[in-house]
Amino acid sequence: MAEQKNSPTEKWLKEFLLIWISRFSVFLAHHVTRPLIPLYLITLGASSTVIGALMAVFTITAIGMRVPIGLFIDRVGRKPFLLYGVVFFSVGNFGYLWAPSILLMIPCRILHGLGWSGCTTSVATIAADIVPQARRGELMGYAGMASSLASALGPVLGFALFHRLEYPGVFLGAGALLVISFLVSIPVVEPRREQSARRESGHWLDTIAVKESIHPAIAVAFLSFGHGGILTFLPIQALQLGLANPGIWFGIYAACILLSRPIAGPLSDRISRRAVVLPGLILNIVGILILALASSPTWLMAAAIIAGFGTGAAQPALMTLAVDQSAAERRGQSLAQFQLFYDLGIGIGSLTLGALLDLVNQRFSIMYLATALVRRSDCGSTGDGNETPDTATNFFSFPLPRSERARVRVPNNAHRCSCSPGQIRRLA
Repeated sequence: MAEQKNSPTEKWLKEFLLIWISRFSVFLAHHVTRPLIPLYLITLGASSTVIGALMAVFTITAIGMRVPIGLFIDRVGRKPFLLYGVVFFSVGNFGYLWAPSILLMIPCRILHGLGWSGCTTSVATIAADIVPQARRGELMGYAGMASSLASALGPVLGFALFHRLEYPGVFLGAGALLVISFLVSIPVVEPRREQSARRESGHWLDTIAVKESIHPAIAVAFLSFGHGGILTFLPIQALQLGLANPGIWFGIYAACILLSRPIAGPLSDRISRRAVVLPGLILNIVGILILALASSPTWLMAAAIIAGFGTGAAQPALMTLAVDQSAAERRGQSLAQFQLFYDLGIGIGSLTLGALLDLVNQRFSIMYLATALVRRSDCGSTGDGNETPDTATNFFSFPLPRSERARVRVPNNAHRCSCSPGQIRRLA
């Protein structure tokens, strides 16, 4: 994929806005239904373990399709997977209307996961293709604001639809948003792709995995582990603590994510990705610990604010880092890998934390403490100094500004020794 370092604004802005609207509509449809599906399953008699398992069916399907979608997106193109992904998502969504039993929910969750994997991977890759390289951190953050805004409005809209029209209104409303996403995606034009020779490898793992960008993918899996439990079980906890509309929590959480993006994105371009990721992870852990101690809706809101700012800083910086560390011809596969690990964290979190809740007699504090311990491990996953030469400067304790990093060429053996940035400049 050709890099667009000095692209005039008019050449990419129109496509960027179209893909932003498409992404917003898809994520809004998802978040309209996401917090209500566990409550819907309760009306069908599902236990916490069954709820966690059914939520994980969606995630496992999305995970299973990330690798093949990532491979074919770089070969076939981004747009077909966006359009077909929205179609599969729509079929699964409308299927919820005619799935009045737990067993019949399974194929709907599979279709939902299949469509979600296709459209989310493609919209992220198209956005990365479109934006100028010099503003990648900032504009990838703005692209991510579509999903943040959708996650802020989605639960509120979902519960509002539920109170007025019950579950059929929720799923029909989500379906209307998916139709909008499909229509807006039709005129999107992908940037012209340069056909470059693909590096052949004798090992199958090198074909399906992008080793250069594995660190940010692992880090986001730890980050999303807690999302699985929060998205699945926080509505239940919120109702128990007296919060009549749990969508308010999700709205505040996502609004704080939204507010953090215009600050965190430019900082990651000017300083480094890690300078944004690590404080974000720490804030996220603090928010999880507050959830563990929450005894009223006020404490829930405080946790939403702190965790929201943490997630809003860390997640887009990790995604941008995955783009930085991958070759242009493997960008789709790299982002598919990143989102695979994100989905894997959510799926494992939904399943294991649901089972944990049953074991500890629905004590949410224990679930959140376990989540905080997992998140603590994440702080060491963003890089250990053993990165490839092209990306070694991303993880120095005192990272270089972006403009200076662009001028520094790292010697082939620099990543094998404990070198400071100054020493590397002298070697170069």
